[in-house]
Amino acid sequence: MNWTEIGTFLFIPADAERMVAGAHKRGAGAIILDLEDAIAPSNKDAARGKLASSVAILAEHGLTVVVRVNNDPERLVDDIRAAVLPGVHAIILPKVETASFCQYVDGALSVAERVGGLAERSIGIIAVIEHPAAMRALDGIAAATPRIVALGFGSEDYALAIGTKATFESMAMPAQAVAIAARGRGLAVFGVPGSVGVIDDEPAFKALARAANAFGYTGILCIHPRQVTMADEALAPSAGEVAKARRIVEAFDRSVASGSGAVAVDGQMIDVPVALQAKRILSLADRIGARQPSSPA
Repeated sequence: MNWTEIGTFLFIPADAERMVAGAHKRGAGAIILDLEDAIAPSNKDAARGKLASSVAILAEHGLTVVVRVNNDPERLVDDIRAAVLPGVHAIILPKVETASFCQYVDGALSVAERVGGLAERSIGIIAVIEHPAAMRALDGIAAATPRIVALGFGSEDYALAIGTKATFESMAMPAQAVAIAARGRGLAVFGVPGSVGVIDDEPAFKALARAANAFGYTGILCIHPRQVTMADEALAPSAGEVAKARRIVEAFDRSVASGSGAVAVDGQMIDVPVALQAKRILSLADRIGARQPSSPA
């Protein structure tokens, strides 16, 4: 699986049967079944018990499924055992501060995979950075285990930890640091450099999505279906951008076929990096078009 091409992740409580049943209509690149913040403490055991049926429903629709586990010692191992299921592609590990924590979870997943009859390392880890203490260990976290497929940035908890609000001004630096660590290791990276709670202010959320994209983020975390549509609209290339990208790719391919390495298009010199950027634009346009919801959110 290419985690850099997911685009949007939509959180759904693991025990929200109606939301799970309609998840395939939301147009998200992946669904996150949440056992952590979206579940009240008194309901966590019951939500874990419904996880298998929720995964099965999503898998029937061919969706990419991720499970966010709790990271406290009382629940972590039970959550991991419950999440190791056919149809689950990765777990989201929240509040990661050290590489050793990721390695411990790697071992727990290996045991659960053997018990469950799944292939070794069939389930990845998305390590979420939510505390300034993790900033000192970013590269180590990104390289902690081959099971790490992505880093995430949890802006709300990060803001809480440093005693501020999750605004672009306060989150831009740590968000970009997480992106640099992830992309430097060839990993995907998900989140927004501001509050993920923005639902009704469409321009504000679209601005965060564009800023995340500019920082190198490969995916946007969404807590409401409306945000999925807003993120796709914010990141979708315009018709003009798609047309120019197509001209660039076609001209560059012709140039390479004729034995030349560069060519001018619309007054711009095109070499390998520019041609690859144009191909990325065409791929993004295709992916977003293919993910459009089948019914209104």
